[in-house]
Amino acid sequence: MSWLDALKIALIQKDSTKAYSLIESLPTTFDTTEEMLQARELITQVLELLEEEKERTKIQMLQIKAAKKFLEI
Repeated sequence: MSWLDALKIALIQKDSTKAYSLIESLPTTFDTTEEMLQARELITQVLELLEEEKERTKIQMLQIKAAKKFLEI
């Protein structure tokens, strides 16, 4: 399986850990300009996925803090 295919699958599955790992092992060269452009677009999508997860985590932390504060009263 190619690097691009693996990254596409990670994105479809919304597996940010796998996608991030793949980006860390980004190939130094691509066979075609088209592959390089695909890689760039996929990396952009991974960054968007990571931002979404960051926002969800932030919301969850705020909910936990609110619940903790409620329980302390």
